[in-house]
Amino acid sequence: MEAGGSHRSWTARATSRAVAMLSLADDPADDDDLRRRKRVGVSAGYLTIVAPLALPLQAGGSALSWLSAIGLSLFSVANLTWLARTRNFERFVVLLISLGVVFVPVASALGGGITGSSPGLVWGFLVPAYAILALGPRRALRWFWVYLALVVFMVVVDPWVRAAVPLASYAVQLFGTVQNAVIPLAIVFLLLRYTDLRRQAAEAQVDELLTNAIPRPIVARLRRGERRIAERYAETTVLFADIVGFTRWAQRTAPERVVELLDDLFSAFDARAERHGLEKIKTIGDAYMAVAGAPLAREDHAAASLAMARDMIEAVADLRERSGVPIEVRIGLASGPVVGGVIGQRRLLFDLWGDTVNVASRMESSGQPGRIQVAESTRALLEGRAEFEPRTSDVKGLGVLNTYLVR
Repeated sequence: MEAGGSHRSWTARATSRAVAMLSLADDPADDDDLRRRKRVGVSAGYLTIVAPLALPLQAGGSALSWLSAIGLSLFSVANLTWLARTRNFERFVVLLISLGVVFVPVASALGGGITGSSPGLVWGFLVPAYAILALGPRRALRWFWVYLALVVFMVVVDPWVRAAVPLASYAVQLFGTVQNAVIPLAIVFLLLRYTDLRRQAAEAQVDELLTNAIPRPIVARLRRGERRIAERYAETTVLFADIVGFTRWAQRTAPERVVELLDDLFSAFDARAERHGLEKIKTIGDAYMAVAGAPLAREDHAAASLAMARDMIEAVADLRERSGVPIEVRIGLASGPVVGGVIGQRRLLFDLWGDTVNVASRMESSGQPGRIQVAESTRALLEGRAEFEPRTSDVKGLGVLNTYLVR
């Protein structure tokens, strides 16, 4: 048991240390994309410390190859140290990839040229690869042209390099060719994998935020390219809930406490909406709106809405007991057809319209604290599933209606 705990502790420390090493250029104001680019650039800096040390093995161990390899490694250490002190990421990346433009042809020449024991064409590709991951696609384009110019230059001078540098043995050539293909391509693979994992995590976070505002089926339609989404849903039950006593309590309470309580309560409502299969539409102040039967049809929409309403009353009672805040919830239900659709361009919202929505809202506003009031349309669907107290309500905008309180 102690060994397992020690191993987990060591793993946690190692992970924390690795994250700290990659976070040299992080700034609290960075968005996720910029933070990802910075960490890719920093990881490239660490790789540049180690990768050049293979050059002497490919170039026959000449003094110049050792000098070039150690010089590039020391430069990378200095570049990372300077980054840690100044947080100037732009200068760090430009210096890193500029040095690559110089080092690649030098290393290739020391190994006998493009076809020698230290071919650098694949290593050269890391210049635009690092640029696109660290600086973004627009700024990376110029570095891709630099890479192509570098290739042309190496091809032009290759005959002179080949004549000036003795041909290495077959074993050294084989080792160099394999190493200079596998290592840089492996680096590109790891960087792309890291970037894609970060992209997927960012997309998942965006999806989570989007589905909090828009139902998942509507999100799927938006992703398919639909821009004007409007549907008529023939059989739904709309639920409105309002927190009674909340406004008076909020006026004499610290804002942080108000937001904390409202967040706790609406989070509890959200959990119950998911449990009963209702779709949360929106919150307005301390009011909460949900629907069953839209955007996905279901036959038991009225029963599901009643079950959620009862759970909501229990959630408020539980919060009242835990917090000591004297609040109640008033809930109204109405069933019938609605029109639903997505509105807005910058802040998308799935909303509902129609008489059913208006009646549900009035069922809530004319109801009683701690009770569920339903319209005639909902009571008919719940016949035999619940007991009701009939009453007559003068509903604003709709006149005198027969309504029912759930016992």
